[in-house]
Amino acid sequence: MNGKKSIFYTISAIALTTVIIVTYGYYSTYRLTDRMETIETRIETVNFFIKDVEKDLSKGVYIASFRTLLGFNQFISTNGTFISSVNEKFKESFLNGTINQQQLSLMKDSTFTDWANKISAEADKVDILFNFTINDVKLNQSDPWTIEAGIDITLDIKDKRNTSQWARNRYLTTRISIIGFEDPLYLINSKGRITNPIIKTNITPFVIGGNVQNLLKHANNSYYIANNDAPTFLMRFEGDLGNSTYGVESLVNLEEFQQQGLVLKDRSIVDHIYFGTKNTINYRINATPEWFKIDQEHLGVYQVTNLTI
Repeated sequence: MNGKKSIFYTISAIALTTVIIVTYGYYSTYRLTDRMETIETRIETVNFFIKDVEKDLSKGVYIASFRTLLGFNQFISTNGTFISSVNEKFKESFLNGTINQQQLSLMKDSTFTDWANKISAEADKVDILFNFTINDVKLNQSDPWTIEAGIDITLDIKDKRNTSQWARNRYLTTRISIIGFEDPLYLINSKGRITNPIIKTNITPFVIGGNVQNLLKHANNSYYIANNDAPTFLMRFEGDLGNSTYGVESLVNLEEFQQQGLVLKDRSIVDHIYFGTKNTINYRINATPEWFKIDQEHLGVYQVTNLTI
């Protein structure tokens, strides 16, 4: 009888042990599965955040760049001086909102640093650490009508729970049309009395069978054409009247200058010639106002070679 009881107790113990082992196994498997799902969720959260970050940072590059260029004109209007070292000052304004440590109202809460810090604050709300290092900021004229701005940035993104980490170097660029921006040469040379937005001319040809009405319309509005004999938009911020493959130029409407009480110069009205000191041979053009003079080098550009007086 005792033997039977012993066998019963042994079988019961084995059964109980089996139940405990199986239950623990299921519990451990459940806990492992639950943990894996949690990790996968966190990794997906970080991945989604990374995708959004690159879009948001690119948007931030555009906004900070656009407002910096507006800020350049604000600085020129306020100080009455050109900007030396445009690339250097662009980086300063882009990151800090200043030029020569002078705060630009247009850059308030709009620098790239502000933008990235906002992203960092949003990341913190979902337990993600977002750190960034800006290695370089660049600005260049990519064609006569477009500026390209870019940043070299190192990103370090990780989950606060250490489930995942992502680090890489990125070069983000944006392109900004110069159409509509004020020409710095006009701001300085008119003592701030005349602003001339850059508008690409849609007038062509300038002269039809000796009729110069199209050319006069072009000049009266001081529209722009691309010309590799002229300075770029960025060069104009520095007061650099040299030439570039991506140069643009306008014809100065001297009637506007006269109406503002500005002393007129007896020079070619091609803007970088008129505002400069280069010696040129200038010609009056038939059927145009007395002040309408074009230098010899630009007669062909404006189709008036056979209309000189």
